[in-house]
Amino acid sequence: MMEFKRNESFRHTLICPIDVVCTMKQPADGVALEIHGKMIDISPNGMRLGFEHILPQGMKDSALTLQFMIHERTLETEGECVWVHPNNTCGISLQVDGRMQETIIEDLKLRRKQEVANSKKK
Repeated sequence: MMEFKRNESFRHTLICPIDVVCTMKQPADGVALEIHGKMIDISPNGMRLGFEHILPQGMKDSALTLQFMIHERTLETEGECVWVHPNNTCGISLQVDGRMQETIIEDLKLRRKQEVANSKKK
């Protein structure tokens, strides 16, 4: 029998990607650049983003501020890019505390509940 590990992290793939505003502050000159992407999947500790355009140089070395709305409230958190793929996707490690992790999980549950209710109406 497989034991469920409640503290083990999960990754939720989104049915409809979520808009994300990513502000990238480059350490060399302190210039901030705003780029818009789509959240493809998310966990309480990270997310995968996709972009229509080529990502700027230095993404992995920049401080990131991310704004997004999973359900009905706008969340803002810091993060760092841990990988970049040539297909304009990147992995972001979120710098969040336990409270923000719980907020992300709560909003994911509310979003999923709404998705299920909407699919029953069709």
